[in-house]
Amino acid sequence: MSVEKINKWVNPSRVREKGFNTKGLPVNVKELVKIYSTGKGIEVQALRGVNLYVGEGEAVTIMGPSGSGKTTLLNIIGGVDRPTGGEVIVGDIKVHELSDDLLEKYRLSIVGYVFQAFNLIPVLTAIENVALPMIAFNVPRNTRVARAKWLLEIVGLSDRLYHKPYELSGGQQQRVAIAVALANDPPLILADEPTAELDTENAMNIINLLTKLSIEHGKTVIVSTHDPRMAVRTKKIFRLEDGRIKGEYKPMEITGGVVGREAELSEVLKTKLASVEKEFEELIEKFKKHEISLEEFDRQYTRLKNYIEVLRDLLRSMGH
Repeated sequence: MSVEKINKWVNPSRVREKGFNTKGLPVNVKELVKIYSTGKGIEVQALRGVNLYVGEGEAVTIMGPSGSGKTTLLNIIGGVDRPTGGEVIVGDIKVHELSDDLLEKYRLSIVGYVFQAFNLIPVLTAIENVALPMIAFNVPRNTRVARAKWLLEIVGLSDRLYHKPYELSGGQQQRVAIAVALANDPPLILADEPTAELDTENAMNIINLLTKLSIEHGKTVIVSTHDPRMAVRTKKIFRLEDGRIKGEYKPMEITGGVVGREAELSEVLKTKLASVEKEFEELIEKFKKHEISLEEFDRQYTRLKNYIEVLRDLLRSMGH
């Protein structure tokens, strides 16, 4: 059954010279576990029963401290790594059950991956880098060349077609990497810390490109990031810590709709944090006075504690 579901996507004719013809797919992660062995009899549990759902065409962010499992989670959703346990279902495809051969087809036809380190081939020009996934997908040459030019125009690099990566700035290389990810018109875009090495202007260009893929073209976009400017522009923020999802938040609830200047966003987050911290202190006082039950205290304590942490994460990312 998996063979049929994958093979319906392995259709080079769906890749056109221009345009995005494939809409996003839902992503459903259930009780996902990943354990690594160090080779010395020591095991490291990177994911400890992760559950999350991303609707088709949604853009979401995964935030959390370094080492929380963000990259591992993206790698498993993207078919780059395999889980130790649990399920990953993209559309109607059970990714965790795919053979190596089907995983290769899945990565080639369904997933576009944007890496923090760009992952461009240094001896190839920008247009050759973008065309390469289409060669592996058996897209005809005329279509490859025309689409690669169109994609580089979309990301604002029509004047850099024949430049090699070392001739491009970091922001330009990341834009080429996004064009590479979009080459085969995948329904799912994964981006791992895409703005981490970029200055403010280039970071905003990348953020705008990624959110536009969801808003205007219906792609499902999942981004791991420390960048609050990216997080507040998506539909949901998942907070991952110690290999577990500790909270799911709507950016509108956190920022009051502010997505503009960093200074303004910073003040809004500080105000929200102070408000939630006050609510947290009041909860403790209520419990001490026996005004609420233990069960209610536990429920609200966990909710508020995680809310405080996501606000602190956002502020730390902004240097506060």
